[in-house]
Amino acid sequence: MRRVYAPPGSPQNADVRRALAQLADERFPLPAPGDQEALRTPYETIWALRVPRTDLVLTYTIMPLMIEVRSIHPAW
Repeated sequence: MRRVYAPPGSPQNADVRRALAQLADERFPLPAPGDQEALRTPYETIWALRVPRTDLVLTYTIMPLMIEVRSIHPAW
């Protein structure tokens, strides 16, 4: 999905890369203050992060010892 909505060389690609780097940085608390709960099941919660300066949303789950990026898609 990243190649479709944020192809290499596009301004969106740079913004998505920054958002992914922030998710990987342990100095940033997760979920971040602006993140929204997109889906909750008995087993997990999927969070939605709006990618700054774009109309894209990055969804992720927080698991023990890792963050799993689920999708990148246009905002709802």
